[in-house]
Amino acid sequence: MSSGTPPPPATIIVIVQAFTVFEADNGGEDFEWKMGDDLRIEVSPTLTFRDFALKVKEIKGIPLIRMRYSLRSGEIKESKWERSLRQVGIYDKGKVRLEPTTPFCWQWEPIEYYWQKTVEALVENCDPKLGSSFTHLKEKVPLPPTMKSVKLMSFIRKYPDIFQCEVSTSSTDSIWIHINKDYDLPTWV
Repeated sequence: MSSGTPPPPATIIVIVQAFTVFEADNGGEDFEWKMGDDLRIEVSPTLTFRDFALKVKEIKGIPLIRMRYSLRSGEIKESKWERSLRQVGIYDKGKVRLEPTTPFCWQWEPIEYYWQKTVEALVENCDPKLGSSFTHLKEKVPLPPTMKSVKLMSFIRKYPDIFQCEVSTSSTDSIWIHINKDYDLPTWV
């Protein structure tokens, strides 16, 4: 005879989301920045939290000492890392927040991921027929904090196969960015 309650699942999926706090340059309010895509890990619910953190370390290459985990209820202190995921409060499809102990001491994704996301945002915000002014794109497409030392115009010029820059020498603010059709390199005659 069964007691009527189903047995716990053999495995659960835990969703890890990486965030960091980005300090505003202009003295404004700091804001949170999601560092990339969610990491979905299938594990046993009886796994200790330390072993779970070691799995994240293995997948992402982040040192344990640089990880700060939290749930909605608060931070998961290292004193609780020897408890099982269930005891810590992590269940199937539960979300765990991961932050660096020091802002930007690690990246969640490779730098090429951030480059690709920036290119996609530029293409999305650039008028496909008329192009868009550089000023407009600069307002609409903020660079990820991991690329804060990069100038947007230098980044755009890295991709001549995607973007064409039109610069007027008669005005200070007349730089227009066009998307090359079918991403062909421009040719000159």
